[in-house]
Amino acid sequence: MKFWTRLFLIGAMMCSTAVSACSAFLLKGKGYCVVGFNENWKTMPGMIVVNKRDILKRNISWENLTTDQSGYEKQWKSKYGSVTFNLLGYDFPCYGVNEKGLFLVELYLEETSKVKHPSQPDMFWAQWIQYQLDHYRSVKEVVDHLNSGPNIDWWPNAAGSHFFLSDAQGNTATIALLNGKYKVLTDKEMPMPLLCNNRYEKDLANVEKFDFLGGNEKFDFTQQGKWEDRYNRAYYMLKNYQYDQKPVAYAWNVLNSVHAGEWQTVIDLKKMNLSFRSDLKKEIKTIDLKKLDFSVRSPVKFLDIHTESLGEVNKNFEVLTLRKNNEYVEKGFPIGYDNKDFGTSETFTKLKENIIRFFKNILPG
Repeated sequence: MKFWTRLFLIGAMMCSTAVSACSAFLLKGKGYCVVGFNENWKTMPGMIVVNKRDILKRNISWENLTTDQSGYEKQWKSKYGSVTFNLLGYDFPCYGVNEKGLFLVELYLEETSKVKHPSQPDMFWAQWIQYQLDHYRSVKEVVDHLNSGPNIDWWPNAAGSHFFLSDAQGNTATIALLNGKYKVLTDKEMPMPLLCNNRYEKDLANVEKFDFLGGNEKFDFTQQGKWEDRYNRAYYMLKNYQYDQKPVAYAWNVLNSVHAGEWQTVIDLKKMNLSFRSDLKKEIKTIDLKKLDFSVRSPVKFLDIHTESLGEVNKNFEVLTLRKNNEYVEKGFPIGYDNKDFGTSETFTKLKENIIRFFKNILPG
């Protein structure tokens, strides 16, 4: 039995003991560059959105969303098209990839603080992800523009996230917001392009105690099944990958051996092919990113994350309307905010009204 097949079977047995959490990594080598991501939290509604080039947008803060304060400080036109996975409706993704192969995802990090540059506008964290995909084609471009870009506006009274980035050239970085500053780690500071829900340095120090990285403690994959072992298990599998022309299949095995996610995504950033599945619809579907129409003349399109469609689903995307978008906003924001009273509040009513107003020039009624 092949190494990765054996680990997949072991991982499938161990997954039930792990506590839900997220993991992102890049599996790279000569000729391949494959991102894997597990969104582990709870069963969530969501849609996959085809975002267009040359769309005029404005920055949206939490205050813009929830009050009558509708002014804005920044406008831009999207330079690149992208495909994103959105819990909160249009322009508010959890993660995505643009047509140049830039991938960006957020993962919860309890220690997150705010970074505030007074000269820059505030932007709700999910739109901040879309802003990067709209503007930049590489990890370096994102990192170079952090301090001159918009401030990340987190949920009120909630912790934030750190970010994992990759691009089609195999570059990676993590971005955390700590002590009021951006803390960036790039390839040279990341022996393995892998991120979970601890600070990178903490997880790396923990895994370096094992013998497969020269430490004194014997690593037993079959005994590494707890929440805090996710990083160790993924690191071990990524380090032991022997190229067999199936890096996408191996990336899926890593995801499932770490913890099968509610949303799971694997993207070949060189071939521009995306595969995904959800906890409600476990069959793997694919999207050929090269076949998508990102031009401004075509409408914004979406596909439900829990689609019944099988195989390549390019032809199953539908036009996203304001009414359909509102259905995802209605379901997604109360889950994302994780506040049982928010869904029936006046604040949420105002938020829904504002979102319709913000996007009425982009999405049809």
